[in-house]
Amino acid sequence: MLIFNELSDLDHRLLSLIENIDPETEEIHQLVDKREQLIKTIIDVCKRNPNLQQSAQWQQVVESTRHIARLMESKTEQLGQSLRKYRHGKRSLQQYKKFI
Repeated sequence: MLIFNELSDLDHRLLSLIENIDPETEEIHQLVDKREQLIKTIIDVCKRNPNLQQSAQWQQVVESTRHIARLMESKTEQLGQSLRKYRHGKRSLQQYKKFI
């Protein structure tokens, strides 16, 4: 089905953006929204055709969704750690400025 190919292409773009050192959050957000709409469409198709839920294509959608969710969670944690380091450094700099 064409929608599975479209989802696969979108996933490749999304993964490449997430894996960047400095991810484009706005573009990621747009792609995640589009991905959600595609998955809703696929779910509607699966409701009309229950055999599709047993297909390799559907299993690939489930696995790629899990993978993307884990990767986004990991990236969010990395960015959070970087932000904490930045804030700590900024506080240290403010302390040094008190003595100047």
